[in-house]
Amino acid sequence: MGYYEMKVLHMDSDIPSVYFPIGSLSEGGTCEFSTKKCRYYCPSGGEINEHEKWAYNYFKKHNEETVLKKIMYDYKELSKIPYNAKMIQWFAWGDCPSELTEKVTVCILAIKDEGIPQYGFTRNRRLWEIIPHYDNLSIGLSLDDLDNAKEMSIINGKMTAHPNFQSGYAEMIFNGRIVSKCNGWWCITDAETQNSDCTRCLTNNDGCYSR
Repeated sequence: MGYYEMKVLHMDSDIPSVYFPIGSLSEGGTCEFSTKKCRYYCPSGGEINEHEKWAYNYFKKHNEETVLKKIMYDYKELSKIPYNAKMIQWFAWGDCPSELTEKVTVCILAIKDEGIPQYGFTRNRRLWEIIPHYDNLSIGLSLDDLDNAKEMSIINGKMTAHPNFQSGYAEMIFNGRIVSKCNGWWCITDAETQNSDCTRCLTNNDGCYSR
């Protein structure tokens, strides 16, 4: 299929998102820094779609300028869909492997300069350390150990995420404190339990967009 048919971004609920293949690098996946527990509980079911492989290969084969141009084209196309959240999510599936750290960083920062809100989760610590936290940009470092996740959030002043595999929720942590829990359908904050609405979290500085 051609440039206009295939997309780097695909919809996760109502959010244009980057999907990469799940699994280890040796298996064609992008979860270079995943843990055994993470892989065991992964809700993907171990399935890799063709669009995930296409997006990953597109990132690998093209330079930052071309990748960014494609992301912006896809975003504008997907933004025409009713009820589409005007933001971009990174790594709905998969992750950022080492080889793409700089390229992904360039794209994220350029998208920020365009004023488009972004959020996402990664186990690539280098990527997380490079990307600054802004009101409309929040990338969380996923860590299986809760104490470690709290400590890292304090040291770096940015979001970490602790996957609670038993409950199925990810716990968002800022400054050593769990500020919300989300499973993609429900978001639990100190104030209330509500349908997961990333636009609302952005507006209210809740969830991934807490300060």
